[in-house]
Amino acid sequence: FIDVFQKITGVSELPEALKMMAEKYAPSLLSGSDKNKSFSGEIIETYPYQDEEGKILSEVVRYEPKGFRQRCSDGQGGWKWNLTGVRRVLYRLPELLASHDEIYICEGEKDVDRLRKNGLTATTCPMGAGKWKEEYNEFFKDREVIMLPDNDEPGRDHMDNIAKTLFGIAKTIKVVALPDLPEHGDIFDYLKVYSTDDLLKEVKGTPFIEGPPSIWDQLESWEDIQSMEIKEEWMVDRIIPKEAITVLFGKGGIGKTWLAMDIARCIGSSESWLGYETQQASVVFVDFENPLPVLNTRTKKLGNAENVQFWRSGNRKIKPPKLDSAEWEQYKELPKGSVLIFDTLRASQGGDENDSRAMAEVLNRMKELRDLGFTIILLHHTAKNTDKISKGSTAIVDLADHILGLTRVRQKEDGQDAVAIDDVDGFDTDAVYYFGNYEKTRFEPHNVHLKLNPDRGFELAPDPEEETLKNMQRMLQDSGPLKKTEFSLLAKSLGIAEKKARKMIFKLSENIKIIKIKKI
Repeated sequence: FIDVFQKITGVSELPEALKMMAEKYAPSLLSGSDKNKSFSGEIIETYPYQDEEGKILSEVVRYEPKGFRQRCSDGQGGWKWNLTGVRRVLYRLPELLASHDEIYICEGEKDVDRLRKNGLTATTCPMGAGKWKEEYNEFFKDREVIMLPDNDEPGRDHMDNIAKTLFGIAKTIKVVALPDLPEHGDIFDYLKVYSTDDLLKEVKGTPFIEGPPSIWDQLESWEDIQSMEIKEEWMVDRIIPKEAITVLFGKGGIGKTWLAMDIARCIGSSESWLGYETQQASVVFVDFENPLPVLNTRTKKLGNAENVQFWRSGNRKIKPPKLDSAEWEQYKELPKGSVLIFDTLRASQGGDENDSRAMAEVLNRMKELRDLGFTIILLHHTAKNTDKISKGSTAIVDLADHILGLTRVRQKEDGQDAVAIDDVDGFDTDAVYYFGNYEKTRFEPHNVHLKLNPDRGFELAPDPEEETLKNMQRMLQDSGPLKKTEFSLLAKSLGIAEKKARKMIFKLSENIKIIKIKKI
């Protein structure tokens, strides 16, 4: 029977075929698989979303460690882990319609259920802050609405935006700022300390919102911006900034995918990457380009990883949506705070890379994901005649936050620059690679040098200019401040051009902070 099933489905791998059979014919056997696991962790709660008649349309699944996924019935006793084509409704909609009390709007199903236990009517929208839909408004016509924002900027913005859409529809609107909440705290945290009566007193003491605020009132003052405590964070220290859009470019076949997979493995598994600290997060490697055998070989060479999922274009269950398609919002359903790696920008969308409008549309969608808490890495190719500039429209660089390049470092042969020839596998195992900032960054620039180990991937390599830098340091320490002509002679004695020597001086001074050059 399994042979017949494989022929019908086209699934050649036996483990995958068995899993598909179990999902279709015996979902109860899937304990420990997709039935109760997400990217990691165990299901601890499910939150059903029902239509007006009480029919379950979808569920939000909560995991421990904290994570969320959406699912709906596949019509065959199993689950489909996306909501494509499924109507989105408010949580606990039938109870909202049956009640004539005030309606509390909060952020998250757990908060709603806590208020329900305390005898209050409450609801939320699926997928959290920023996901309110206009069609939800009709259920609040002539109702008294009380909003309870989470104690963070996205939470307050979320409730402010809902309030704007409900003016003229709801009878009254209040936005209650709960006291003594920790950062990111919510009504659930409040009710750990305070009672329902305390909450009702806060509601009573909060004035009604009389109308939508003016544009001026919604702007941020100089003092607002100045007083913000913003901490710069990194997924990989000084390499991959957190909640930013990073473009990682390199020539085709240079090893971008290999490098990105190793970074993904380290972030997901909370391991340092070549000595650089990482911040643990779920990683989704969205692959539009590589054949399965390539991924298989490299995962074996790189070793085990945790919290890393591949979303391949060859996935028969659910294909990754193109970034310029209407289905791109499926990426918003992934665990909040995840790192999303797209391999490659060219393959992940159907537009012309040289079309500024097409690229602006894709990058603006990436900004939406970034502002929801995702970290984005876009693997990209180089321009035709250079390996030091990313390919395509300037909109790509303009709208990204951080540009990294992976390029081969030129080696000296008899005083002449030369580039080693690629080996038979398409990778240069003798060359040294520069991996660092090109073109633009909103962060502190940084770079490393790498060598390719075909059995393991990239490893740290010495800076090819290290010996020249050491000689320069010794000579400058002996000579003291130099005039311009003296500096030119120094550069000549080291066999390098004056312009390059000056760049190396700045590189050296960044490390040792003792170099002084007097330009006369």
